[in-house]
Amino acid sequence: MSAQRWIIFSFFLLVTAILLAAALTPSVRAKVQNFIAHPGREVLATAEGDLLGDGSASKVIKYRNEDGLFVEVLKIEANGESKMIDRILLPDKHDGLFNYQGHVTRLAIADVDGDGKMELLAPSFDNQLVPHLNVFRYNPGSQRFEPFQPPTTN
Repeated sequence: MSAQRWIIFSFFLLVTAILLAAALTPSVRAKVQNFIAHPGREVLATAEGDLLGDGSASKVIKYRNEDGLFVEVLKIEANGESKMIDRILLPDKHDGLFNYQGHVTRLAIADVDGDGKMELLAPSFDNQLVPHLNVFRYNPGSQRFEPFQPPTTN
Protein backbone atom coordinates (compact mmCIF):
# COMPACT_ATOMS: atom_id res chain seq x y z
CA MET A 1 0.00 0.00 0.00
CA SER A 2 1.36 3.38 -0.99
CA ALA A 3 1.86 6.19 1.53
CA GLN A 4 -0.93 8.28 -0.02
CA ARG A 5 -3.45 5.43 0.23
CA TRP A 6 -2.32 4.73 3.79
CA ILE A 7 -3.00 8.38 4.76
CA ILE A 8 -6.46 8.33 3.15
CA PHE A 9 -7.29 5.00 4.83
CA SER A 10 -6.09 6.32 8.19
CA PHE A 11 -8.16 9.49 7.77
CA PHE A 12 -11.36 7.52 7.03
CA LEU A 13 -10.64 5.18 9.92
CA LEU A 14 -10.26 8.16 12.26
CA VAL A 15 -13.50 9.77 11.00
CA THR A 16 -15.33 6.46 11.47
CA ALA A 17 -14.03 6.15 15.04
CA ILE A 18 -15.14 9.72 15.85
CA LEU A 19 -18.62 9.13 14.40
CA LEU A 20 -18.97 5.87 16.29
CA ALA A 21 -17.91 7.53 19.56
CA ALA A 22 -20.41 10.36 18.95
CA ALA A 23 -23.22 7.89 18.20
CA LEU A 24 -22.53 5.94 21.40
CA THR A 25 -22.31 9.01 23.68
CA PRO A 26 -25.89 10.13 24.56
CA SER A 27 -25.06 13.79 25.28
CA VAL A 28 -23.11 14.18 22.04
CA ARG A 29 -25.78 12.32 20.09
CA ALA A 30 -28.51 14.63 21.46
CA LYS A 31 -26.52 17.75 20.53
CA VAL A 32 -25.97 16.48 16.99
CA GLN A 33 -29.66 15.59 16.63
CA ASN A 34 -30.75 19.03 17.85
CA PHE A 35 -28.28 20.71 15.50
CA ILE A 36 -29.48 18.76 12.47
CA ALA A 37 -33.21 18.51 13.17
CA HIS A 38 -34.89 21.47 14.83
CA PRO A 39 -37.54 20.35 17.30
CA GLY A 40 -41.03 20.87 15.92
CA ARG A 41 -44.46 20.70 17.36
CA GLU A 42 -44.82 18.18 20.18
CA VAL A 43 -48.46 17.36 20.96
CA LEU A 44 -48.88 16.96 24.71
CA ALA A 45 -52.63 16.41 25.11
CA THR A 46 -56.00 16.62 23.37
CA ALA A 47 -59.56 17.04 24.62
CA GLU A 48 -63.01 17.36 23.06
CA GLY A 49 -66.19 19.06 24.21
CA ASP A 50 -68.62 21.92 23.67
CA LEU A 51 -66.43 24.91 24.49
CA LEU A 52 -68.31 27.39 22.31
CA GLY A 53 -71.64 26.93 24.10
CA ASP A 54 -73.55 26.32 20.87
CA GLY A 55 -73.78 22.53 21.01
CA SER A 56 -70.98 22.03 18.47
CA ALA A 57 -67.96 19.84 19.06
CA SER A 58 -64.58 21.44 19.67
CA LYS A 59 -61.19 19.77 19.70
CA VAL A 60 -58.44 21.21 21.86
CA ILE A 61 -54.75 20.47 21.31
CA LYS A 62 -52.06 21.37 23.84
CA TYR A 63 -48.60 21.40 22.30
CA ARG A 64 -45.08 22.70 22.74
CA ASN A 65 -42.68 24.06 20.15
CA GLU A 66 -39.57 26.24 20.20
CA ASP A 67 -41.75 29.34 20.77
CA GLY A 68 -43.47 28.08 23.92
CA LEU A 69 -46.49 26.20 25.23
CA PHE A 70 -49.73 26.59 23.23
CA VAL A 71 -53.36 25.51 23.20
CA GLU A 72 -55.29 25.45 19.93
CA VAL A 73 -59.08 25.22 19.78
CA LEU A 74 -60.66 23.82 16.63
CA LYS A 75 -64.37 23.74 15.84
CA ILE A 76 -65.44 20.47 14.22
CA GLU A 77 -67.88 21.27 11.43
CA ALA A 78 -70.84 19.00 10.54
CA ASN A 79 -68.99 17.77 7.42
CA GLY A 80 -66.02 16.67 9.56
CA GLU A 81 -63.71 19.56 8.68
CA SER A 82 -62.07 21.54 11.44
CA LYS A 83 -61.80 25.32 11.69
CA MET A 84 -59.29 27.12 13.91
CA ILE A 85 -61.10 29.18 16.54
CA ASP A 86 -58.19 30.37 18.66
CA ARG A 87 -54.54 29.76 19.49
CA ILE A 88 -53.55 30.57 23.07
CA LEU A 89 -49.95 31.09 24.17
CA LEU A 90 -49.74 29.92 27.77
CA PRO A 91 -47.82 32.29 30.07
CA ASP A 92 -45.46 29.58 31.31
CA LYS A 93 -42.86 27.55 29.39
CA HIS A 94 -43.21 24.23 31.24
CA ASP A 95 -46.04 21.75 30.78
CA GLY A 96 -48.02 20.74 33.83
CA LEU A 97 -50.27 17.96 35.06
CA PHE A 98 -53.13 17.98 37.54
CA ASN A 99 -55.58 15.54 39.05
CA TYR A 100 -59.05 15.99 37.57
CA GLN A 101 -61.86 13.65 38.66
CA GLY A 102 -59.36 10.99 39.72
CA HIS A 103 -57.29 11.10 36.54
CA VAL A 104 -53.99 12.86 35.97
CA THR A 105 -54.26 15.05 32.87
CA ARG A 106 -52.51 17.84 30.99
CA LEU A 107 -55.72 19.33 29.56
CA ALA A 108 -59.39 19.26 30.55
CA ILE A 109 -62.74 20.75 29.64
CA ALA A 110 -65.03 21.35 32.61
CA ASP A 111 -67.65 23.67 34.05
CA VAL A 112 -65.61 25.06 36.94
CA ASP A 113 -68.20 27.50 38.29
CA GLY A 114 -71.41 25.51 37.72
CA ASP A 115 -73.03 27.99 35.34
CA GLY A 116 -73.50 25.49 32.48
CA LYS A 117 -70.67 26.95 30.35
CA MET A 118 -67.57 24.86 29.80
CA GLU A 119 -64.09 26.20 30.50
CA LEU A 120 -60.71 25.07 29.24
CA LEU A 121 -58.20 23.99 31.92
CA ALA A 122 -54.51 23.90 30.97
CA PRO A 123 -51.94 23.44 33.76
CA SER A 124 -48.37 24.74 33.49
CA PHE A 125 -45.29 25.52 35.59
CA ASP A 126 -43.36 28.79 35.64
CA ASN A 127 -39.54 28.99 35.67
CA GLN A 128 -39.45 28.48 39.46
CA LEU A 129 -41.65 25.37 38.98
CA VAL A 130 -44.64 27.00 40.67
CA PRO A 131 -47.79 25.34 39.29
CA HIS A 132 -50.52 27.37 37.58
CA LEU A 133 -53.94 26.23 36.43
CA ASN A 134 -54.77 28.37 33.41
CA VAL A 135 -58.55 28.61 32.93
CA PHE A 136 -60.02 30.05 29.72
CA ARG A 137 -63.62 30.73 28.68
CA TYR A 138 -64.93 31.46 25.20
CA ASN A 139 -66.20 35.01 24.65
CA PRO A 140 -68.76 34.99 21.80
CA GLY A 141 -68.42 38.77 21.39
CA SER A 142 -64.71 38.69 20.56
CA GLN A 143 -64.85 35.08 19.30
CA ARG A 144 -61.73 34.32 21.35
CA PHE A 145 -60.82 32.52 24.54
CA GLU A 146 -60.03 34.76 27.47
CA PRO A 147 -58.51 34.05 30.89
CA PHE A 148 -61.29 33.25 33.34
CA GLN A 149 -61.33 33.65 37.11
CA PRO A 150 -64.37 32.02 38.72
CA PRO A 151 -66.09 34.24 41.27
CA THR A 152 -65.20 33.50 44.86
CA THR A 153 -67.96 32.47 47.21
CA ASN A 154 -67.99 33.53 50.84
